[in-house]
Amino acid sequence: MAEIVSVDKAGRLVIPKSVRESLGIGEGTKFLLSEGDHGRILLQKFSVEELADRLEREMKGKDVDAIARKVRKEMNAKVKKKYPA
Repeated sequence: MAEIVSVDKAGRLVIPKSVRESLGIGEGTKFLLSEGDHGRILLQKFSVEELADRLEREMKGKDVDAIARKVRKEMNAKVKKKYPA
């Protein structure tokens, strides 16, 4: 489904009713907005509850502390490489 929409002077755009209904978008629905390649804007429904449920399912039985230590180590290495001082 594709629709052409315009931005108003306050920077808002309206998601057409047919799209909102199709995707279950209502008042208060949160979105993750990010910049894509070639002038694209990526807009994805975002739910903290859905994200938490997904993480819980995917991380079940895994050593979360070990994963966190690995991520911290990798991030620290990247920071030290980019900012050696």
